[in-house]
Amino acid sequence: MTTPTGQRRRVRATDSKEKLFEAAMQLLGSRSPESVSVDEIAAAAGVSKGTVYYNFGSKDELVSQILSYGAHKLMGELARAASGEDPYLALRQMLEFSMDFVASYPSFAHLWMQEQLSADTATAFASTPLHTQVTGLIIEVLERLVVLEPDQKLSVATSIFGAALFTARMRASGQTGLDRGQTVRAVLLTVDGLRATRPAAGS
Repeated sequence: MTTPTGQRRRVRATDSKEKLFEAAMQLLGSRSPESVSVDEIAAAAGVSKGTVYYNFGSKDELVSQILSYGAHKLMGELARAASGEDPYLALRQMLEFSMDFVASYPSFAHLWMQEQLSADTATAFASTPLHTQVTGLIIEVLERLVVLEPDQKLSVATSIFGAALFTARMRASGQTGLDRGQTVRAVLLTVDGLRATRPAAGS
């Protein structure tokens, strides 16, 4: 019996997302999304153009899903680092992984930042799922390290997130001479300042 189209299980999307993500990141490294065709992405990923359209419907949806997939990859590793016993070390490892992720996939950071900067409202950046998830993780770790006032938590976490993303993007594009360790230490200065001026958690 033939299964209705609307009920078909789109397993190929799951099977192919890693290939599509890698291919899109490579192609978008030096070109805008508008100049990269679905044919090119499909060919680079080793899947058919029909498979891409079947699973995603349009190039805009493909790009959106690629961003979501990249965010999922990033969040999985950040959550693992955040679960470390030592909160300061956990923050350091989160920053180190973020630097490595952006170095491996500079197109992801560039594309994601473009999406946020083209938003209609100033609050759109802070309300995106990736921003919310990352800052939520940072807040969880910070709360194990120092005592912060409720109205300080999101602003501090956003500052750390923004500094990490921006400096990682600068490094990936060769716009700074700082190495990975120097960049991580620079971002951690904010955390060091908190430790020097705020009560330790549990004290």
